[in-house]
Amino acid sequence: AKIRYLAGSADYRQAAAESRRLTGASGRVSQADLAIVMDADQASAITDSWLFEAWAARERAAFVLPPSSLALEPGDIVSLEIGPDSRTFRLTEIGEHGTRDIQARSIDVEVYGATPAKVRVVPSTGPVTAGQPVLAFLDLPLLRGDENPLTGYVAAFQSPWPGGVAVYSSPELTGYRLKAIAPTPATMGQTLSDFPAGPPARWDHATQLQVSVGTGTLTSASQIQVFAGANAAAVQTPSGDWEVLQFTTAILTAPGSYILTGLLRGQAGTDATFSAAIPAGATFVLLNSAVTPLALTSAETRLPLNWRYGPSSRGIGDATYAAATHTFQVLGLRPLAPVHLKAQRASNGDLTVTWIRRTRIGGDSWDLPDVPLSEDAERYEADILSGSTVKRTLSITSPTLSYPAASQIADFGSLQPTLTVSLAQLSSSYGRGAPLTVTV
Repeated sequence: AKIRYLAGSADYRQAAAESRRLTGASGRVSQADLAIVMDADQASAITDSWLFEAWAARERAAFVLPPSSLALEPGDIVSLEIGPDSRTFRLTEIGEHGTRDIQARSIDVEVYGATPAKVRVVPSTGPVTAGQPVLAFLDLPLLRGDENPLTGYVAAFQSPWPGGVAVYSSPELTGYRLKAIAPTPATMGQTLSDFPAGPPARWDHATQLQVSVGTGTLTSASQIQVFAGANAAAVQTPSGDWEVLQFTTAILTAPGSYILTGLLRGQAGTDATFSAAIPAGATFVLLNSAVTPLALTSAETRLPLNWRYGPSSRGIGDATYAAATHTFQVLGLRPLAPVHLKAQRASNGDLTVTWIRRTRIGGDSWDLPDVPLSEDAERYEADILSGSTVKRTLSITSPTLSYPAASQIADFGSLQPTLTVSLAQLSSSYGRGAPLTVTV
């Protein structure tokens, strides 16, 4: 046989280390992409075997065998006697030309033995502690007009942010179903100053609102941008309702603390929630895309539901989940309170009361003679009050109420110099809307 042999050491690990010491680096690069999942010790053993295999296969042999050696095939392992030494080779190619032209690479079966890997000590970080997120349930009216009226909202915050806050609901304490995942933290915090009741439907340049938020920023906006919907926020009243307001100017006074001025109060019909004042410490939420909608069914509206919320990466039974009970009133269906109520007494004592209707949807156009009717039909109910006592309830189908003198005398015994009227528009899907109570 014709043999070409490149001499080398039988201890390939020692030879590889000596070669790296002499040359400074290896001249061979092996690369493979393998879709294998394994731990670090297994990967280290495979890498070592692969490295030593590349070194062991650096020698090649070429020889010719007679046709009688037909049993040999590529991949077979053969032993070649080279002087006093015996070397092992793996056949890589066989050419049939009468004789068998053989190409082979050196191999050492010992390199495939498992190489003990150094045990990697994983430092213990201790248990990961995480608190419960802060979450606010928001009953909001339609802000743009194109939202689904059967929608509730949640604003969630936690630091550090867990990647998402999952919100589950159930009518019982079992059988919770996922309603939504808040993907980003809301810009929310609390008021730092008392917030007096302000004038609705006009600019309030006198009142200042001091707030502190845990994350995010508050920025100023022009009046035109505010009219287009910018810088809307919600402040929770002592009764648990929310007043929607807008602001033009946000002045940073300390990290996360702002003074808001140039206010529009009681937006989207929330002037019905005005109280004498909102004390400091009330929840403040910036109404942006971080506020997450909750799609509700008609059966879930005005129903006390049990809620659980916590990091979306953890199970609902984890200690980081908090529980609450909340009833959504679906204010997107509630008719807005009428405005500009006036009364005029005729010479015979009859009283005529008029007002202007508002609408939940599409009321921003100045091109129409009147705002659209967002209900099935135009209907109102008016309570004639004596203090807190309802003397008479009148049903009306137009923005005009007639209260004859005879009815006044029957209710009060005489014509009254003043009269208190509580007026609300009716909805077939909600009932009485927000009331307007005026003494005329």
